Amino acid sequence: MAFTVIAQRFEVPADYSFDSKEGYHKYDNDIIKCVNWMEKTPPKESNNKVKKAGDFLAEWLTGCPYVHFAQNVRIDAFLANSPELRIYYMGGWARYALQNPIKTSKVECCMAGIRCAIKVYKDNKFLDRDPNVDEVAGIDAQGKLQEWVADRM
Repeated sequence: MAFTVIAQRFEVPADYSFDSKEGYHKYDNDIIKCVNWMEKTPPKESNNKVKKAGDFLAEWLTGCPYVHFAQNVRIDAFLANSPELRIYYMGGWARYALQNPIKTSKVECCMAGIRCAIKVYKDNKFLDRDPNVDEVAGIDAQGKLQEWVADRM
């Protein structure tokens, strides 16, 4: 029996523009695809496509009027030694918010962002090991991530 594996593909939209609320909504599906692709693509510094995708995501999230990424020093500290994972944290947050538009709390979005960053960290052994990320991954494995996030928000 033969199996064909088709890699997920994503291209940053050409000449994208975020000039209105509708302009942001136009790219909602692209943002979800972008995060899914980035999560499965090794974050090598030399990979210009990963950087372009991250820039697209960050620009969209920075100005988006309906997805509110909340920075929190007490939570962001877990990425202090692994800043390359921050874009995955932001992406996981945005993807969750877009996929759950009716009832989305900051805690749920934050947990989704943390889990995205942890997944990329675990899947890419070439990244420097980080005790802070390992600790939060352990908290999640114990089923205590929601409590950990809620205590810090």
